[in-house]
Amino acid sequence: MTSQPGLRSPKPLGEWLICFIVSTMAAMAVAYATDGFRHYGYTLFIGVPVVIGLLISFLYQHGREWNWGGMLLLTLACLVLTAGWLLFCKIEGFVCILMAAVLVSGMTLIGILIAWTIQALIRRSARRNQFHCIAILCLPLAMKWEASSPPFPPLLEHTTVIEVNRPPEIVWKFIPSFPPIEVPPTGWLASGVAYPIASEIDGAGVGATRRCIVSTGTMPEVVTAWEPGKRLEFDVLETPPTMVESNPFGQVEAPHLEGYFKAKRGRFVLFALPGGRTRIEGTSWFLHDLWPQWYWAPVTRHAVSQIHQRVLTHIKALAEKSSPNTSSNK
Repeated sequence: MTSQPGLRSPKPLGEWLICFIVSTMAAMAVAYATDGFRHYGYTLFIGVPVVIGLLISFLYQHGREWNWGGMLLLTLACLVLTAGWLLFCKIEGFVCILMAAVLVSGMTLIGILIAWTIQALIRRSARRNQFHCIAILCLPLAMKWEASSPPFPPLLEHTTVIEVNRPPEIVWKFIPSFPPIEVPPTGWLASGVAYPIASEIDGAGVGATRRCIVSTGTMPEVVTAWEPGKRLEFDVLETPPTMVESNPFGQVEAPHLEGYFKAKRGRFVLFALPGGRTRIEGTSWFLHDLWPQWYWAPVTRHAVSQIHQRVLTHIKALAEKSSPNTSSNK
């Protein structure tokens, strides 16, 4: 496209300057949503990345032809630098940034696609610029609206099953309480996510108080169902911090570490199998106040599954090493 006589084409901004502007604004938006409104919702995980994509497109296409290769490389650089800002300012830790990376990257690309579509449909540059500016200015209003009327998270349920080469009466000895797990955590649990260490109980039967010792604190519980050799259920009274963030620049005190994941109930059910064996079903009910649920629920379930597997594998090892004469909880 040729410029009109007497008019100069706008000079493109340098990629490094675009990267600095976008990443700084993105980090500020994350801090505004999390520390300001203390809400991890659609605006944070969908709105902010989409606006990042719009902003990258708005700045990059200014004075130059659309270039998908250059746009994608610049987007990657912006996202990496944004992660660097979040780490440097101790807004988030490495693991949480990694968890959100797929969602944020996908939404950023959608923002770029929206900008590309707008450019194809709206020929006048002034109108395109107005659209981008409106989208950016609406972001803090959307954060405030969502934080003032947050959705209530659904109660989620997850069950893990394991089979033990011992009868239920032997397995039951290690259900109400068990000694410390000495095996080091693996998977997500090794990255800082709270993992179980031991379980203690005062008394026996319904109403007994139980404590699950985890890597970030103690989770007090009260027994609500007690059937020796068959079933143990309990309500969780308080949930300790969900993880310890890893950040090379210092300790992170992100709001989501406390109160955004809540364990509500737990249950162990024992089924007698042929040959003196037992099937244990461990079930947890929990809430997590991170949105969108369709993205974060599978991530949370995976962590809960690893917690279950750690406990059940420990119980299995204890039971299979135990003799029938070992004292039990009654």
